[in-house]
Amino acid sequence: MLPAFQHASIRDMAWIALSPALLDSQLLPIRDPLQGSVWRDDPEQLLHALCRLDQEPAPLTALIGESSDRRLGNYYERLWHALLQLAPDTRVLAHNLALRDGAQTFGELDLIMQAADDAIIHLELAIKFYLARPELQSAHSATSDPANWWGVDPRDNLANKLKRLREHQLPLADRLAELATAHRALPLPDCSAAWLQGGLFQHLHDPMPPVPGQQPGATLNWCHRHELKTLDAEQQWLAMAHKAWLMPPEPNHAEALSAAQMRALSDQAGNKRAVMFCRAGQAPLASERLLCVDDVWPNG
Repeated sequence: MLPAFQHASIRDMAWIALSPALLDSQLLPIRDPLQGSVWRDDPEQLLHALCRLDQEPAPLTALIGESSDRRLGNYYERLWHALLQLAPDTRVLAHNLALRDGAQTFGELDLIMQAADDAIIHLELAIKFYLARPELQSAHSATSDPANWWGVDPRDNLANKLKRLREHQLPLADRLAELATAHRALPLPDCSAAWLQGGLFQHLHDPMPPVPGQQPGATLNWCHRHELKTLDAEQQWLAMAHKAWLMPPEPNHAEALSAAQMRALSDQAGNKRAVMFCRAGQAPLASERLLCVDDVWPNG
């Protein structure tokens, strides 16, 4: 059981550290940032460290850093940077490293770290939430095409994200050798890999096969707004704040909602914003989730 952390950022640190990746290494190189760490081998040591930080939170802001960028992806990266600085056997060597040659910018490396086994790792970090499109899926297939998993913003899909990682973001580390003068203090990475977390949400009433290498996890579903009325009336749900989609809220800090109340919240959000709910009364790392989108999605 997780401790009752007082600070939301500490709760979110626990979530990123203890939640699985979306995928294994079938579709692209995947590496756990805490691979081989004592915190991975003994999670109680991790929780003890987070409890101490929760009780003495002064260093928290310094660790996470201030940013005017309120996007979830930016916050997620900063949580990982902080967590890897706290860990006893990992080091952050550089993050958000822009690679430039004169006026030409090649891109940005999310993270270069020294892992617990002393390997130098280039990591690309991402938090993503994709919704299954079962109507696009070919029949009789044991796995689903990553192109059939779409973001709340339908311009984004899992296939495009994986392609960009494989073809652009992960090969960027090769540029470090070419730009050795500008980055002479950095050792060259031994390997490049990605770490993707978030959720792959099945349609509430029409599941489809998993993506190749999809990791098991909590029950994740999505529905259109009008489908909220099909929920079991006995179930109780908690609303998760907009884009605060990592650790579910503490039950005593959130009101349990009926389907009608969930519909009202979704109506208030409008047709451009999804609303995330989690089942009340379940363990936070395994709680069932429901992502509700407007009735016109993905065409709105």
